[in-house]
Amino acid sequence: MVQKELTPKVPLFQRCKKFFSEVKKEISQVVWPTRRETSITTFVVCIFALVMALYLFLIDRSILFVIQSIMN
Repeated sequence: MVQKELTPKVPLFQRCKKFFSEVKKEISQVVWPTRRETSITTFVVCIFALVMALYLFLIDRSILFVIQSIMN
């Protein structure tokens, strides 16, 4: 029979403390975008969403027109 290697159980408080210290370390390494970069990206996303909405609207209307033409 194979024995498992027993590791000592670390108390919950110590694990939480270690977890949050590691989170703090990782967050400090994040490169956050500038306000200008965020504004430009938001603008691009809004324009893309409008273009896609128009495209889908035109496709929907085209399909509706074809189906109505076939049904009549």
